[in-house]
Amino acid sequence: MIEITYLDAVKQERKMTFESYQEFEQSQQACLIGVADYYPVKKLTYKGHDLNYQGTYGDVFFFLMKQDLTKFD
Repeated sequence: MIEITYLDAVKQERKMTFESYQEFEQSQQACLIGVADYYPVKKLTYKGHDLNYQGTYGDVFFFLMKQDLTKFD
């Protein structure tokens, strides 16, 4: 499971949850999620593990592509 906690345009904390990396990847490729790329991410977790990510929502996809997520299986 991927959980992305971010701040929206009015600085309110929001959370997006995806059951798998594949679900997240599909949502990014299909542009189905109405989250602006520039929203700052406060926390990014994969299978309950904090990935210590600092950046924007739009860069989460590229960050996860570079990670060895198999170490959490």
